[in-house]
Amino acid sequence: MFPSKSLFGILLVSTIANASPFHSGITKVPVTRIQAPRRAKALYNNQFGKRHDETIIAGYNDEFYTIRISTSSTSIYKLIVDIGNPYTWVGNNPDNPYVPGSASRATGPRVKIYYDDDTITFTGMTHSDIITLEDALVINPQSIGVSDRSEVLDIPGDFDGLLGLGPTASTTQISEDGNPIPPIPTVLDSLHSQGTISDAVLGVYFMPHYDGDGGELSFGNYDDTVLASGVNYVPITNTRPASYYWGVDGSVRYRGNTILGPTSGIIDSGNTLIRIARDAFASYISDTGATLNPDGWYSLTRDQYNNLGTLTFVIGGQDYGLSPNAQIFPRASPDEDIFLVIDEQRTPNIAFWRYYVVLNASSSQVGFALTFYTYSTSN
Repeated sequence: MFPSKSLFGILLVSTIANASPFHSGITKVPVTRIQAPRRAKALYNNQFGKRHDETIIAGYNDEFYTIRISTSSTSIYKLIVDIGNPYTWVGNNPDNPYVPGSASRATGPRVKIYYDDDTITFTGMTHSDIITLEDALVINPQSIGVSDRSEVLDIPGDFDGLLGLGPTASTTQISEDGNPIPPIPTVLDSLHSQGTISDAVLGVYFMPHYDGDGGELSFGNYDDTVLASGVNYVPITNTRPASYYWGVDGSVRYRGNTILGPTSGIIDSGNTLIRIARDAFASYISDTGATLNPDGWYSLTRDQYNNLGTLTFVIGGQDYGLSPNAQIFPRASPDEDIFLVIDEQRTPNIAFWRYYVVLNASSSQVGFALTFYTYSTSN
């Protein structure tokens, strides 16, 4: 999501050849891994302060996982897959504006969408249109926002917006005059209500960098052909604000020691970083020995990396560990500098690339499973 919204959050971020039906009521749609230049982060106040004024770092990349959609005008848009956001919108790229088609109509009202840190994510008009995901899955109709801001989020300009796959969450949406508006149907809502899928279930499968060729979204059920274990389900948390999203309860350990006690968080897929609460982050950085470089990233020496322990998320009594190479930015070779993807912010969110996740709106549950890449040593 952009930005994060949780006490702790779990972020999934990772192309298969073609979208294809899995079996009755289930459709698999490919996602594409795209790299964009990584940005430096200027800090103020202290090393745990708010970050701002980002600039590009030559030679290093962030990763985003995207999907291609078309509308009734046959225009094509490249959207970042975002399961932490319920709202699908376009308009981030001024060179590829929304073009109304034969099925397009403005439904109004004009809306602003916030996250819990009061950052405006989207400002514009809601439309209804026919959208098609990767030439495979037609949604008729689907609500889609059309932004009128030249700079909506801190995402590269060649991305057109977000494909919102979060659950319906009216608390994230208000009209410009400050009055609440009714929930806007999400992609999963529409597919279910239109009878395209029998259950409002989404399976999310992303491969780590340099392993395989990407990942997929499975609408209607999970794809058991890519699982290396059964699925362990937990209920969506009752704790706000995580309860408005794909939120779960859990805790965090590093080297077996608890660094973040029982809390709640939101499953997300909007960026590369793994964000945890401030105190937990301070403990983690102290234990790893990482140092802050001038660009605002925490780096490790080779020896520090070789001594890096497992960062474990405990959810529903199950341990979901991130190996050392799952805690660093992808590298083209072992000789490149080592930077942590672990970060902190007031409402953290955490990257969870190595596990299959099932989002079940019908039963208000979230499921986790191993894949054949969970313990991969490549990054």
